Amino acid sequence: MRGVQLSFPFRRKSQKRSQVGLDLIGRSYAEDDYVTVTVIGICQNNEGRVLVRRRTGDPFSMPVWLMRAIFREEKRKMGTRA
Repeated sequence: MRGVQLSFPFRRKSQKRSQVGLDLIGRSYAEDDYVTVTVIGICQNNEGRVLVRRRTGDPFSMPVWLMRAIFREEKRKMGTRA
């Protein structure tokens, strides 16, 4: 019986993928003194989520796509006020 070596196609993490939420770090969303949320980092185990912190409270994670949508909406609202 001959031995057969199996090789699995492992994907390498691309540099683009690992940088997916870096531009959000430090950005804040504030809604009339009701809530202020600041992006403080990227989740280590899931790069598709960012760590956010309210003004008071522990950090929690949110999807990157949702934070982008919030910031895009905020920018749109600011544009219509001017």
